Amino acid sequence: MDPSAVLGATSKLFKNEKMKIAFVALQLGYLTYKFFQNKKEIQHSKVLNK
Repeated sequence: MDPSAVLGATSKLFKNEKMKIAFVALQLGYLTYKFFQNKKEIQHSKVLNK
């Protein structure tokens, strides 16, 4: 299971609003990290293929 999905599901289980916001922020941070990591890998593969 994707860690982002786990964080999203966990945030729905909490009734405390601050905990929900914290888990959504963690999810957003993880997705941003993965986006930039994938972008870096794509650029690296383009350089190697030239």
